[in-house]
Amino acid sequence: MTHERLTSLDTLRGFDMFFIMGLSGLIVSICALWPNPVTNAIAEQMSHVEWNGLRHHDTIFPLFLFLAGVSFPFSYAKQQAAGASRKAIYWKIFRRAAVLITLKIYVLQASWLVSVWRGWAQRCSTSTSASRPVPGLQVQYLLCMHC
Repeated sequence: MTHERLTSLDTLRGFDMFFIMGLSGLIVSICALWPNPVTNAIAEQMSHVEWNGLRHHDTIFPLFLFLAGVSFPFSYAKQQAAGASRKAIYWKIFRRAAVLITLKIYVLQASWLVSVWRGWAQRCSTSTSASRPVPGLQVQYLLCMHC
């Protein structure tokens, strides 16, 4: 079986992922090096509008969802051609969705725990009611500030 890919789809997906990962910040920084009406207009496109209007940055996530929808039939046909049953294909979709949801819950939980830890460490390290400081708490607080 050949592994043919649609180059235009992969290219556009890669372009979109670069923007999701923060390419817009780099573009704004580069535009700030040479301020003029053109670079200012480009830099302005790298942010969201307040309420009404549309800028380039507002199209990044919708483009990602569109690409996911476009690539689905290609993936489905490829799996069918490989001999996967309909049940196996849907099980793979369900399993992937469950893993992604679990990872998202883990990330949200981890960020919540870090914020709770920062608050607890700050309260304990600045507490004046304790007769002596808790050993190592200041170091733990400083380490946690960089999480």
